[in-house]
Amino acid sequence: MRQMEDARKKYEEIPIPAELSGRVREAIARSEEKRNYQEQRIGAVRIHRRNGRWGTWAGAAAALVLVFTTALNTSTAFAKMAAGLPVIGAAARILTFRSYEKDEGDWKISVEIPSVEMIAKDTNGLDAALNQEIYDLCSRYADEAAERAGEYKKAFMETGGTEAQWEAHDIRIHVGYEIKAQTEEHLSFAVQGTESWSAAYSETRYYNIGLKDYKMLTLEDVLGHDYARIADESILRQMEDMKEKDGAAFWSGSEGGFTGITDKNMFYMNENGNPVIVFDKYEIAPGAYGRLEFEIDRTENRAEKSGYTDNFQVPEEEVTAFARKVKAAVADRDMDALASLASYPLYVGFKDGGVSAESPEELSALGTDRIFTPELCAAAEAAEEETLSPSMAGFVLKKDGTPNIVFGVSHGALAVKGINY
Repeated sequence: MRQMEDARKKYEEIPIPAELSGRVREAIARSEEKRNYQEQRIGAVRIHRRNGRWGTWAGAAAALVLVFTTALNTSTAFAKMAAGLPVIGAAARILTFRSYEKDEGDWKISVEIPSVEMIAKDTNGLDAALNQEIYDLCSRYADEAAERAGEYKKAFMETGGTEAQWEAHDIRIHVGYEIKAQTEEHLSFAVQGTESWSAAYSETRYYNIGLKDYKMLTLEDVLGHDYARIADESILRQMEDMKEKDGAAFWSGSEGGFTGITDKNMFYMNENGNPVIVFDKYEIAPGAYGRLEFEIDRTENRAEKSGYTDNFQVPEEEVTAFARKVKAAVADRDMDALASLASYPLYVGFKDGGVSAESPEELSALGTDRIFTPELCAAAEAAEEETLSPSMAGFVLKKDGTPNIVFGVSHGALAVKGINY
């Protein structure tokens, strides 16, 4: 028991490491039997920053799991806390990897660093890479905030401030996280750093993890290929409602206001399964409004798009227009264009066996040459798009029998539903 208490005390007194790699090497040396963790695959995660891109990176972050295991083994309180946390959808859970508070005299700092634990055996290295990124983000912000506080005090004292006046500022730095949503489909949370003396240096990073295929979700994943239009229309409606109900004032585009959604916009998923797009203070409105959030109702969007319940309701001109889009995508051998016209899962009936593409990425992974065969291209080019007849299965673009492309109503709109060779 005494040894356990000593180990617990040593863990709780460990300072933030300058580099995680050093801690990893020490942990490996102490826990040789855990070497199997070193064999985890390390994936690369591309994360966007609000004023740029964080870039693609990969590292030996799988060993972070080993450090976490050491924490569980050396801290009774930590282990008890971790064991009591729920498993989200039997797929993932989020734990507090490191928590500490410091009183530096001139300022106080509190830090809570989260760690994502995936239950699945193979996550393509997402959890290890993500945890490394979060650790680096929290550590960097804490170090930079402390440096800023020191510079602020120096400037304050050089301009006539006194120690008593400085103490009255009660400078507090906080780095922590907030779980936004935990469902069987996704885990969404925010990591944030704040400084009490200046809102200008706050920083928030949102993480949205799809638990079906273990990937970082994008707005396109959530809202579809037409995500920008869908989000723009919803946000503009909500802005008009705010103007009418509350007299809210938003900056115009010429003043740096709302100009439309891109893949760089911050968002998080809520418990309703809807994305919530976030704009920083001063980004689209005066600072008095603070940070603005707009929930994009996916159910409402489906209802708006759901003009048809079956293939027999679709007007002939709309069928013709869609068929021409499909023919153009095939003629150009444009995988992105074809993928954007499809619904998923998409059946692809190759001669040597059919497969199901669950996403645009899986369709693209099948390969341009394998999808756009000379026979399929010839059949699509020869197909007559103006006299297509509806059936329960849909509309078939073909020359004779096969190859052919089948499209029909999916979620109220036309989409490619199958490709046959």
